Amino acid sequence: MNTCAVALAGVLILGMAGPTFSANGEVQEETALLRTKVTLSQAISTAEQQTGGKAFDAGVDVDHGKPRVILETNAPKGVQTVIVDAESGQIIGGHAGGEAD
Repeated sequence: MNTCAVALAGVLILGMAGPTFSANGEVQEETALLRTKVTLSQAISTAEQQTGGKAFDAGVDVDHGKPRVILETNAPKGVQTVIVDAESGQIIGGHAGGEAD
């Protein structure tokens, strides 16, 4: 068995065991992230259209049980952070510059 296959098998096994060993909050986050309907490509497109810039950073998190995608774009007016609801695809927040929410 090659190294990649062994590594993949290990990731799959750990991935299945994750919720069993996770803290309750992490299980809730994993469950919320499973509800996402928006692809990363769709969220990027939304953020780029909103700011007129190009996305250079993206992440997914859960806030109050709701999954969201946080993107940063290099827009004409500088770095812009856009927060997209990962269930609806709607922009739910954002700001100019600084760190992502």
